[in-house]
Amino acid sequence: MNRCLHYVLILVLLSLMNSAAFARDENGLLALIQLPNNGIPSVIERSGTFNAVLQNEAALSLSKDTESIPLEAVWTRLPGGDYSAACTIDESVPLGVYALEARHGDQVDINKRAVYVIEEVPDNYLAAHVTDVHIGKERSPSKGVDTFTAIVNEINASDAILTLITGDLSESSDPDQFRQFLEIMDLCDTPTFVLPGNHDRGKNYYELFFGPLTYAFTFGKDGYLSFDTKDYLIASEFSGQDNFLYYYRRQIRPTRWSIGITHRYDVSMGLRSQITLFVDDPLDYLLCGHVHREAEERDGIPWGQTRIIITPAAVDGVFRFLKIDETGLHAQESIHLGMTPLDKN
Repeated sequence: MNRCLHYVLILVLLSLMNSAAFARDENGLLALIQLPNNGIPSVIERSGTFNAVLQNEAALSLSKDTESIPLEAVWTRLPGGDYSAACTIDESVPLGVYALEARHGDQVDINKRAVYVIEEVPDNYLAAHVTDVHIGKERSPSKGVDTFTAIVNEINASDAILTLITGDLSESSDPDQFRQFLEIMDLCDTPTFVLPGNHDRGKNYYELFFGPLTYAFTFGKDGYLSFDTKDYLIASEFSGQDNFLYYYRRQIRPTRWSIGITHRYDVSMGLRSQITLFVDDPLDYLLCGHVHREAEERDGIPWGQTRIIITPAAVDGVFRFLKIDETGLHAQESIHLGMTPLDKN
């Protein structure tokens, strides 16, 4: 069967090489297993192959409840000293959500909700778009927790099979806020893909908890490109992200719909990135948040045909579903859970 999810591992590793080494341990930090994790999982059909990125070769297995399924891996040394493990899922593996477990000497690392074994991704499916969670918002510290929990419950009660969370996971990039975010995110039944927002900047805590700032994956027939908007604040041609965007955009070119996911769009984004994403080979759609409101006419992308979809803030009790089918990505009306809005941005 065809793989449902594909990572370009060498480029991802380049984005991880400057991160410190920690494990997904009681502190919630990454290390022995870098990818996949519960913020960038692997969604795969039976007989398909997924790639893991580890700091050392290790004995790998899928675990679920009391069940443990050993994995055979083909190892490749990657730039920077890390390792890629190509793991094929046997046809006998039951469908379900698995933790990825790695054992290297005395070190044991477990990433929860890292691997989803599925029958297939349907041509038509429902996804959830959540943004601006703001765990730890000072005016009401419990509000981000309560609203995010309520939104996850709504997603679990729906037919959604994918959740995209586009930044401002935390209020101030505090490790405790990221840990609380992870605790609630892990209640979600669907695969969850995350990316950072401006509130998630603080040392390199985001990278330690979630991994690369820029990545791409395919989900069924569609391609998704996730990138970090912090590079808009500088001349992005010098940040390194341009090269990732150029490469990943071409990786998802053969897909049915190309969907960018980021925290915010700004016309001040570097020229080379604008040409890559919106002029030379325009993305079909761009999903973002940041402004805590619906999209307005002034929010359009002036450089090309990419349609922008802005979802209001989860901290205000708002999210939306997206219907994806052969005719396109259709943003549904945003869902309001009756919360009182807090300060935006």
